[in-house]
Amino acid sequence: MALRDIRDYYFTMMAQYLELQQDLADFEQAFKDGYITEDKLEEVKTDVARVKENYDRLTYIVYLAELPNRKEKKEKALKGNTLIEEYFKKIGASSDVVFDENKSTIAKIKAELKALTDK
Repeated sequence: MALRDIRDYYFTMMAQYLELQQDLADFEQAFKDGYITEDKLEEVKTDVARVKENYDRLTYIVYLAELPNRKEKKEKALKGNTLIEEYFKKIGASSDVVFDENKSTIAKIKAELKALTDK
């Protein structure tokens, strides 16, 4: 897969996310107007949150793909992008957060499997 393909995928995902943001605003207005229940609004918000998480993580991947290849330039770019890195950590999209999340999930599944097989 070429970087161009990743960018195309990213921009498609961005357009879908922005469309969902508008749809969510419409749902919130419909809730205020009494057309839908709070449960339905929360269901829609949950669905949008899943798309947002995918979008945020894909944004981080595109950010990583755009970093320079040479070690010296990459280190300089990372040093200059500390605010961006902090933002990605805050929204849960950085590799540290994702890898920690994966490790805890793996540990949880192993513990559950061990508990089931020890019986």
